[in-house]
Amino acid sequence: MAIVDELVVEAVQVLRSCGCTVEPWSSNYPLWLVDGETFTDGGVMVLALRLNRVSPEKRLH
Repeated sequence: MAIVDELVVEAVQVLRSCGCTVEPWSSNYPLWLVDGETFTDGGVMVLALRLNRVSPEKRLH
């Protein structure tokens, strides 16, 4: 699995552990439905980072 894919999986797990409902939104595009809002892979990671739950050493530079 690519590093970005691993980060997205971690971000999804973080959001779910915070009580968010997170589901894949499209099989054609990397989109996620988070509590009724559509996010890209990057958006999911940013949301998790804003919650300060993803470890800093795994952040993309």
